[in-house]
Amino acid sequence: MSAPPTVADLVHAGVRRTDATRVRACARYDRGALPPIEWRTAMAALYAREARWWEVLARATVADHTIPLVYIAAVGAAQAAARRHAEEWERGAAEYARLTTTARVA
Repeated sequence: MSAPPTVADLVHAGVRRTDATRVRACARYDRGALPPIEWRTAMAALYAREARWWEVLARATVADHTIPLVYIAAVGAAQAAARRHAEEWERGAAEYARLTTTARVA
């Protein structure tokens, strides 16, 4: 009988799946199967999902007082980076939508 997965195992699998989904979204965009606004919106959502996975690991690491602070700081940095990427993609999607709407009006 195998042991249940740890929080770190679950987070690793979740981040890996999210990354694979990002790669597939980019491939769809490159093939022209995904419109630019949908691609940007999907990328924002996927980075936000990654940030949530890092949040799960952050809560678990902070609760475990045997984990060195440097690891907790690394998790926080990964979470912050994913949040920044999500915000950048959200801004990009909004800007693209604004530009396409402006171009249609003009």
